[in-house]
Amino acid sequence: MHVLHVIDGMYGGGAETSILEVAPGLERRGIKTSIVSLLPDDGGLADRLNDVGITPMLLPSGRPSLSRTPGELLSVIRSVQPDVVHTSLMYSNLLGRISGRLAKLPIVTTFASVDYGPEHRAHSQVGAWAVRSAHGAELITARLTTRYHAISHHVAEVMGRRLLVPARRIQVVYRGRDRERLGVASAERRSRVRQSLGVSPDTPLVLSVARLDPPKGVDITVKAFKHLSKRMPNAVLLIAGRPGDSSALVQQESSGFPNIRLLGHRTDVPDLMCAADVLSFPSRWEGLGGTLVEALALRLPLVASNIPAVTEVVGDVGWPLVPPGDPEGLAEALMSVLSDTAAIDLRRDVGLEKFEKLFSVEAACDGMADFYDKAVAGFRGSQ
Repeated sequence: MHVLHVIDGMYGGGAETSILEVAPGLERRGIKTSIVSLLPDDGGLADRLNDVGITPMLLPSGRPSLSRTPGELLSVIRSVQPDVVHTSLMYSNLLGRISGRLAKLPIVTTFASVDYGPEHRAHSQVGAWAVRSAHGAELITARLTTRYHAISHHVAEVMGRRLLVPARRIQVVYRGRDRERLGVASAERRSRVRQSLGVSPDTPLVLSVARLDPPKGVDITVKAFKHLSKRMPNAVLLIAGRPGDSSALVQQESSGFPNIRLLGHRTDVPDLMCAADVLSFPSRWEGLGGTLVEALALRLPLVASNIPAVTEVVGDVGWPLVPPGDPEGLAEALMSVLSDTAAIDLRRDVGLEKFEKLFSVEAACDGMADFYDKAVAGFRGSQ
């Protein structure tokens, strides 16, 4: 089987990373992966793409347009001749569905987040009406998709309702991570990474890994850390993530606090996790949280928002969960993890066990292979 992924761009977000994470395992299962990107990217995933042997194709126009992109994409589809067209993210969903239908191929779409809700409209930089328009376009084209993949049960329930998709057409497959790629947390690795960062061995180290966008709540982490610093003045906060719509706010909140370090995009996030004492993950809304999955694999203590997608991943592990948008509560929870080590090893063990059961790359590959088989069978059955 040959699957062609149509995606907005190959930046280092969860959707892009997850495609590359499962590509080698799917190849071993007889499923080839190709990628066509609607927009140029910054090369942040170049090393990962090289490792898996995939060179994304970029459309000639380099800019999605309803007037010309479907034709360009259709030409790519006809030249590549895939068995399945797999779309992810808004532009690729709209254009990939149209082109895939013209090519008379099964189309599958990933629900990667909970989009088009009131929280989305409230925080959108382009305005509430733009979000409503995108929602309408998705509703119109959703009927072209043969089968839907949801990255969590919460996403399946919410997006099925918002796009009027019956539950029978949605299959939940958790995103997986490769422990071999992540490596193993060790005292030597922790010491080496801290030394490279100029952080002493006994410094309390808080880590944030997320694009600087409103849903991720990085600004809440910064506010919480400033509360925490009053009680732990030597603590350090590392923020690893690409610029986004919250960049100016995060920079403003961080100004004058030398112990808050904005690292920008990093390709060594697993190393940073091994160096840190706790992960701060106060998302306002979330699809699953690939960073949480990696934290479980590397046995990193964490504090996260008490929202449905997050509780689906870590709610039974025992780490503190706080209401979204509550910097004081987040600060207290971070302090509790940094100060109380009695239950840490048990929680780490429970988290790693859950990772191996639900979030391993092999489990994800098995799930996606089954998903593609059902999509092709369902498409043939409808002809």
